[in-house]
Amino acid sequence: MRKLQLFINRIIDMDYFLKNLKWLVNALALEPTLLHTLLPPNSYIPNEMTDQYEMIVDEDLSNIIPVLTTEQIKQFKPLNDYIYSLLVREDLADSWYDNDFIYSPEWNVIHMLAKDFEQYMGWQISEPLPPLYSEIIYVDSEN
Repeated sequence: MRKLQLFINRIIDMDYFLKNLKWLVNALALEPTLLHTLLPPNSYIPNEMTDQYEMIVDEDLSNIIPVLTTEQIKQFKPLNDYIYSLLVREDLADSWYDNDFIYSPEWNVIHMLAKDFEQYMGWQISEPLPPLYSEIIYVDSEN
């Protein structure tokens, strides 16, 4: 029975990572003007998107290796390498908290690499994508 539960948990984890990877790639492939529709008002779009990226993908791809084939990982690697190369650049440290960054040449490369992978996978953008958070609870409000 324990082996069955572990097997079921692994399938659930795989589904979680694949579903979220698809959402993330679709979101990164969206035109920058549409990204604000996916996040709560006053969000730092670049920061939110890269936080989600790091949670789903992980730098060494360990979270998504179980859900993609070797060839799919090979096709995904340029996007991963590029995003992580930007995350470590000190000259971009403040850019992640500037929503104008989604209109930058660097973000355009992310956008194009995401579109390439989306097309490779056959994941068509379903516009509008569902928001990142289905419900937002403001803990500092009185309501």
